[in-house]
Amino acid sequence: MSDELAYRDPVVARVGQVEYRGTVREIYGRHERRQVVVDLTPEVSGYIVAEPTTAVFPIEELHLVEAA
Repeated sequence: MSDELAYRDPVVARVGQVEYRGTVREIYGRHERRQVVVDLTPEVSGYIVAEPTTAVFPIEELHLVEAA
């Protein structure tokens, strides 16, 4: 992914066989090592989480979810 991500954008990250869906909460770090804090909620993330939480991913592992 690029620096196109912004606050509240819907994103997806694939880690192994698990796909994490959430929304961007924060982007931080130097340009070459950008990190993204992602809100994970049961409504968006499905069975991955039972209660709202956050996870941090390198920006290059995230993909913007396009509207259908």
